Amino acid sequence: MRSIGIIHKCADAAAIAAARSLVLWLQRQGCLATVTSEVADPNQVDSGLVRVAAQDHLADGQDLVVVIGGDGTFIAAARAVGERSVPLLGINMGRLGFLTEVPVEAMLATMAQVLSGHYAIEQRTMLCATVYRHGAQVLSRHVLNDIVAHKGALARMVEYAVSIDGQFVFSSRSDGLIVATPTGSTAYALSSGGPIIYPALDVILLAPICPHTLSNRPIVVPGQGVITLEMVSDHNDRLLTLDGQVGFPLEEGDRIQIQRCDQRLSLLHAPDRNYYDILRNKLHWGERLGV
Repeated sequence: MRSIGIIHKCADAAAIAAARSLVLWLQRQGCLATVTSEVADPNQVDSGLVRVAAQDHLADGQDLVVVIGGDGTFIAAARAVGERSVPLLGINMGRLGFLTEVPVEAMLATMAQVLSGHYAIEQRTMLCATVYRHGAQVLSRHVLNDIVAHKGALARMVEYAVSIDGQFVFSSRSDGLIVATPTGSTAYALSSGGPIIYPALDVILLAPICPHTLSNRPIVVPGQGVITLEMVSDHNDRLLTLDGQVGFPLEEGDRIQIQRCDQRLSLLHAPDRNYYDILRNKLHWGERLGV
């Protein structure tokens, strides 16, 4: 890996400083870094040691993209990578950091392992969401974490019906519905009472948000299923939120089709990374008891 892109949390002084530190270190390793204009040193750019690109195009031609920030920054980076088969490595400058797993103080040591070939790559499921209105497609996006159909500004419940592979599953009145990947099971769905799902499992999670009927519980379904969500409320104060970062207004009768994307996101890890250690540390679970 000799060509490295760096995406950082925007307008964050600490993340920019970490990115600049990484650029200098990569230069000493003989690597070419591609960064945003916020990070770039004009002298380095003029000498050809650093390239500058907008974030949406920063992954072009890269062997690896390093993401410096929190999980929100990582999700935005996944969207910027799009369909390119470029692995991402997350450096944590945020609070929780399920996706940005590497502490910033371990950034250079981890990068040294990566450049020497000591790393593992994990494939993560992504979902495609398509919205149909009066039979016409009005939106199509892919997400890493979740797709949420929910109420808008007013405290009014929304009503929707859910089918999988053409078979009716349930209808509900609630604050909304979260459809999440295993990666997204530790995001909004977790705070809504959903289970933690091991990232490698081929499943999709459906988690109602504050359902009017308490028997409407989260359900995990096979990953190859096609989920159809139809909005049947008689008011238009509803939204579709994708990965918590992109919003789209919904109308009565809109049909949302959700299915697993053919493309998967590649996450790069240090070779000694342990997912259960991450859960225990991030969620402050108890340590091993003595015997």
